[in-house]
Amino acid sequence: MNRKFQIVLIIAIIGFLFYLDFLRDYVFKNLDWRMDFQYHMEQGGSPDKYVDGTDSWMKSVLGEASSNTIYLLKYMASGIFIVIYTFISHLIMRLAYPDQNTFPFTFLLYGLGTLSMLLVFGFYFFEWSIQTKAKFYLTSMEIGHFLESSLPTLLMLLGFKIYLSSQEVKPNE
Repeated sequence: MNRKFQIVLIIAIIGFLFYLDFLRDYVFKNLDWRMDFQYHMEQGGSPDKYVDGTDSWMKSVLGEASSNTIYLLKYMASGIFIVIYTFISHLIMRLAYPDQNTFPFTFLLYGLGTLSMLLVFGFYFFEWSIQTKAKFYLTSMEIGHFLESSLPTLLMLLGFKIYLSSQEVKPNE
């Protein structure tokens, strides 16, 4: 593949990655707003008392889903976004370094990141105080936010470049 075309393609995919950051934010903000509103309605609240900041399109998609259902949808969306970001990151790495085996770097970052997120979240289910449980939940959520952003891709590009410059690496044969 022509090197100029590769660079243009990498820039376009990174641009899409930044757009995906905004799309992810849109989805999760709307899920949060709808979940909060539905929770108050399920508790007997009046629609006049609580503001539903959910976008009209997301309202039509979610319909009258319960707050628990929306909560589960957030976890599903999180998993989907992590898979999408992993795939796009690996694609960018393969385009940027076509002669190198970049899969271990992608797997290391996203695999260990996802594993650590799940492990930290698992501590939430132990019999600890509510403050400790909340800290584990929030920590796992922040790890997820990191994995669901363009930052790991940019860090991998930089990290792999540093790795290559510090080693005598032979191209794959």
